[in-house]
Amino acid sequence: MPMLYEIEGKQLFKENRIPVPKFKAYDGVSSIKTFAEELGNDIMMAKAQALSGGRGKAGLIKKVKTSEAEDYIQSILGRDHRGKPVDLVMLEEPMEIENEYYLSIMLDNASSKYLVLASSRGGVDIEEVAEKYPDEIYKDYFSVFSEPQPYMFIDLGKKLGFEARTLTSFTNIMTNMFKMAQKRDLTLIEINPLILTPDKQIIAADSKVVIDGNADYRQLDIANLKSQRDRHTDLEFEADQSGISYVQLDGEIGIISGGAGLAMATCDLLEFYGSSPSNFLDVGGGADETKIEKSLEILSRQNIKGIFVNFFAGITRCDDVANGIINASKKYEIKVPMVIRLVGTNDDLGIQILEENGINAYGKMEPAAKRIVELVKGGN
Repeated sequence: MPMLYEIEGKQLFKENRIPVPKFKAYDGVSSIKTFAEELGNDIMMAKAQALSGGRGKAGLIKKVKTSEAEDYIQSILGRDHRGKPVDLVMLEEPMEIENEYYLSIMLDNASSKYLVLASSRGGVDIEEVAEKYPDEIYKDYFSVFSEPQPYMFIDLGKKLGFEARTLTSFTNIMTNMFKMAQKRDLTLIEINPLILTPDKQIIAADSKVVIDGNADYRQLDIANLKSQRDRHTDLEFEADQSGISYVQLDGEIGIISGGAGLAMATCDLLEFYGSSPSNFLDVGGGADETKIEKSLEILSRQNIKGIFVNFFAGITRCDDVANGIINASKKYEIKVPMVIRLVGTNDDLGIQILEENGINAYGKMEPAAKRIVELVKGGN
């Protein structure tokens, strides 16, 4: 599931009337003093933006003075965090804290409902709270089709200890979170911690937001956010823009498959015969010649020793797959050996087209996989 950067999640919070601290994004060190003047504070929080956890333990979150912020930002920009370089930092208003809470709304696949989890023990991993204080985690289920209203969350707010004005603030935040999840096709909204300040303000001090990747076409502004670009390699992003499911790996044989399950089986079969896949690539059902050509164009830019195309065609026609392969192999001057396995609609015609153009073609998967491994390993 595609996760957003904290700063992107907080921007969504602002748009949906969920209170957050003042913040600003930095990919360099200009205008830090201006932000400090806006805050009226010489102290601020500096948070590296990353799509994986453990930032605090890695030294990527720190309270800094204005005079320290520039050096600190320069020290973490470009640093590797769990395989990805840090190239964005958020400076944020520091908050005084009276109490910390945990709050989340997630799509529960088992019940097909939204599951709300809350605890008055925020600021630590919810798993740790569940282990040590299971009775202090409150949960409830709501229909995804419900029209959220503040009264729905009054009991939950009282269990967390809110009363009077803070209870109203809490139920409004819950209502807006619920609406945001519905409107934005979100599978998770997590705030940890949700803080209560000494002047009784409730603020989302952190954000974890996950969008349903299948809803990208409805949420184009989210799909084009920096986090969604950064979670891909260049080739993965390009494939995604073309409607192709592609993940780069580190093997020697590029694969193209018509179906995610078949792609996984193809990867396993190459390993079984002594080689390894350089990628996972699924063009999906109903793939046309254009998608086949685009897939081969992407593989042609990888450092690979061979290509294995494995298709069980139902909606897709095998002759269309074959023609796409022929066109792409000529257009992109593919020099590495290729082996194609086709079965399904018009498979005889597809195999005939390939063989007439000098490309190894099979109707069964095992001999096809064995053959591409032989060719890659130097066999005849």
